[in-house]
Amino acid sequence: METGANAASAAGGTAAEDGEDLVLTFGTEEPPVPWRRISLGPLSFLLSDQSIRRICWHDTELVRAISWPIRDENWATYPATTLHDATARSDGRITGRIEQSLAGGRLGLVVEFSASAVGELSVTVTMTPADGPFATNRAGLTVLHPILGLTGAPVTVIHSDGSTQATFFPKHIKPSQPMGDITGLAYDIGAAKADIRFEGEVFEMEDQRNWSDASYKTYCVPLKEPFTYEIDAPITQTVRVSLSGEVAADTRSATTPAPQLETLDHVAPALGLALEEGWLGSAEVQESIGLCGASHLLLRIEAATSPGFLAKAAALSKALSAPIDAEVLLEDEEADDGLVTLAQRLAEAGIAPRRVIALRRSYLQSYQPTAQWPEGPRPDELIPAVRQAFRQAWVGGGVLTNFTEFNRCRPDPALCDFIFHGNSATVHAAEDLSVAETLEALPQVYASAQALSGGQPYRLGLVSIGMRTNPYGTSVSENLEQRRETMARPDPRHRGLFGAAWAVGVLASTEGSAVEALCLAAPTGPFGLVPTPQPYGQPGFDGGERRVAPLFHVARDAREMAGNARVTLRDLPEGVMAYGAVVDGCARLMVANLSQTTRTVALPKTARVSLLDRASAAAAMADPRWLDTTPEPRIISLELTPYSVAFVTMELEQ
Repeated sequence: METGANAASAAGGTAAEDGEDLVLTFGTEEPPVPWRRISLGPLSFLLSDQSIRRICWHDTELVRAISWPIRDENWATYPATTLHDATARSDGRITGRIEQSLAGGRLGLVVEFSASAVGELSVTVTMTPADGPFATNRAGLTVLHPILGLTGAPVTVIHSDGSTQATFFPKHIKPSQPMGDITGLAYDIGAAKADIRFEGEVFEMEDQRNWSDASYKTYCVPLKEPFTYEIDAPITQTVRVSLSGEVAADTRSATTPAPQLETLDHVAPALGLALEEGWLGSAEVQESIGLCGASHLLLRIEAATSPGFLAKAAALSKALSAPIDAEVLLEDEEADDGLVTLAQRLAEAGIAPRRVIALRRSYLQSYQPTAQWPEGPRPDELIPAVRQAFRQAWVGGGVLTNFTEFNRCRPDPALCDFIFHGNSATVHAAEDLSVAETLEALPQVYASAQALSGGQPYRLGLVSIGMRTNPYGTSVSENLEQRRETMARPDPRHRGLFGAAWAVGVLASTEGSAVEALCLAAPTGPFGLVPTPQPYGQPGFDGGERRVAPLFHVARDAREMAGNARVTLRDLPEGVMAYGAVVDGCARLMVANLSQTTRTVALPKTARVSLLDRASAAAAMADPRWLDTTPEPRIISLELTPYSVAFVTMELEQ
């Protein structure tokens, strides 16, 4: 399903208006990207000073985005200050010029674009260093291709020598570049056709589904080139897009079918809490966590982990009746001795982990499949020693970071008892539209992992908007300004309505997959269900009237659904996702609006509903028992404002 597709229906991109509304919705006063919808006959797209998005021909999306990000040495995106942004429109054509300054004025960026109703769109970027050479890991134009309609589809590649190659977009997620030496691409989605030409640099493609981006990405410069590199003179790049194809008139009924309740043939996944030192919080925090509950605690332990923290983790496990699974992080030189030492420390704290996955610290980093891998035992080669140190535990194979690293360093399913990885939604882009789009890609991530699993159980670690560790640089950003920022550990949306709605989308995305468990949060800290003081908090989010994040109520409801027969709603409006299970003889559902436009959802029958939205958010954040005390009117239709969540209880036919 395509989420958030109508982002430009409001000029500002969201219904949130004042600072308080922004904080309740996004956890920050930073406003969202103001998208403008441009229509030129059959050509349409969204425009901002950051990118051109959702490029469509007769309403068929053929190009997901053309953007111009500049990456620093840690692969984070430099924020840009727009100095000038002007467009002109006449006779079925629009032209524009955007001037930006980056890194305190050390790099100047000029973007010029032109589009016409005949389906022609061109974008030219000129980058000029202002004060000596400018260091970057990547700079210039990037083109994203959608996954819906293109996964496994044919594509023609034009190379720099003029030759052409007929190939396919990969079906399962490819760990290395599926296409290289690109000067042109041509493909179809239905009757609509795209022809794209690249100038000014050598381009190649990567499969961005690795990072849960819902796109294939054509970018420059190729990864075989050294980085970090320097821009020491002006550089100009151009992308030219030509769209065509006669698309038949839409003969579908204008009447949208009412959503239907459907029982699925698998159960709702277990929902755990991620734990590491600093994320447990006070006794008051743990009291709230006790109300939420957890199927398991996913405990990360390393050499620096203190005995006091382990004792508190053991106490929380006992209080919640939640077994502990362990992520064991070893220093590179520790190997077997380190495993024995950490196993002993866990035992001394009264912890006998039910599941264990162990990784050397160097494998928190990402390596290209053809790169030089770290010396010493690879993850699979640690497994016999893990079994020796933790004799009663199931032993996992995989990584503690993203599917990317799992895909590049694939576990041998014959050696392990389950497969494992995590996910962050803000590796390449951090604006709301891109984060919502990750929900399109997650089912394909799960399918690709399952294809590598050999039938072993499939478990996820922390699945979050923010980034726990940075596999692509030396560190994550601590994001003290609370912005929408790539590769930042705390993301402010985690503690707003956006985070709650996105979490419902993550849960919904597991439909039909083999995922049996995941974590959406920690007790407190940057991924907390209970807001934390600075640096991760925001004024008003460090206790007092706001005791829990909206995500708390989603996690609590999902925990009660875990292990029960799963249900969902079919034929939902665009941007709306549903997750549910049969609990106490009723269908319990969470229905979230991931779009930036109010949606109306007709229910199959009258149901009891609690609505978590901007009107109720303050009360919900003040009371961990909000779901127990808030009114549940009986209604037949939901009115879901952007990023709201409806908690629905529907009686089943006897």
